[in-house]
Amino acid sequence: MSYIEVLTGHGLTVEQWEESIFSEYIGQLAWKHFMGTGSDMPIQVKEDLTKSDGDAITVGIRGRLVGGRVDGNAKGIGNEGTVSFFSQRITIDNYRRLVKIENIPMSQKRVKFDVLEQAKEALQDEGRVDLDDDITIALSDTSSGRVRGRYLYGVLDSNWNATHATAMANVDSTNDMLTTGMIEVAKRKAIIPVVALAKIRPMRVKNGKHYEEWFSFQGHTYSVRDLTRFDASWRNAHLNIPPQANSESPLFSGSRFKGAWDGVLVYEYDRLLIEASAGASSINVSHNMLLGAQAAAVCWGQRSKFGEEESDVQHDRTYEIHEIRGIQKLVFDRSTPEDNGIVHVFASAVADQ
Repeated sequence: MSYIEVLTGHGLTVEQWEESIFSEYIGQLAWKHFMGTGSDMPIQVKEDLTKSDGDAITVGIRGRLVGGRVDGNAKGIGNEGTVSFFSQRITIDNYRRLVKIENIPMSQKRVKFDVLEQAKEALQDEGRVDLDDDITIALSDTSSGRVRGRYLYGVLDSNWNATHATAMANVDSTNDMLTTGMIEVAKRKAIIPVVALAKIRPMRVKNGKHYEEWFSFQGHTYSVRDLTRFDASWRNAHLNIPPQANSESPLFSGSRFKGAWDGVLVYEYDRLLIEASAGASSINVSHNMLLGAQAAAVCWGQRSKFGEEESDVQHDRTYEIHEIRGIQKLVFDRSTPEDNGIVHVFASAVADQ
């Protein structure tokens, strides 16, 4: 990367750095292809508060129209339908990352690279990791929106229990490795609500002048290993050859993309959460997820701002990235709150021997 030297008091340079670091670290996110400002993306991005005051933003969704159909000579007045609107309030707060370089003259003499430049790049790298992890943690929250229709513990729906730890103990290393069958069950849970109120909408992917509808499945590396190595249905169907219908889209490329199954794009992600010793016989269990539209929201009150401070007669320098943001899984205020765009899928995640 070719960042220009950041000089104290040089306002234009700071603005270039801030824009550069924000756009570049966003571009490197594992979640980047699933983020967008529209409500058809799994992770909805809201930047309203970057332009107005306030420390919270409300994300809304419209329910289906109930009733209102009139046939023949029946009167329309008095037979109107009703539509409900649901919302979730997301509070924003400070996010900061800082790095300090001490004894700059001697530090720079000892190496052939620019230590200040490397410090800035380190901030960018950690900002990306922090945002990726914060999104993952928000999506993985099992304390709210918890209904049976949004969970699958292993291959059997009957493994469900209202207590998360009890359900996890039903996942074993033999029968509950990730399979195409589990992905199919998760998709059916999304589109046919059983012990849930609402369908999960698929995300919309542009293909030329048209749009395709897909769900995505994010699987931990160990569980995706089991899927691609041991599931005969997966191997026989496409032998890991990605679909070519929309091959120019970044969604259908890259090392994380493993292929498609039953209208679901399957991805590997090594930073998904693993609950250690949580399954039967104390096995590790991965927290995978099938995602549709509006699964979570990232709300910015302030994009990345760069700060620096010198001390000890310019021998030491501290750099900072500062954002104001909030990230939450979307659980709208329906009569029974439930996850809006996620089916959680727990599978065996035994490490390589």
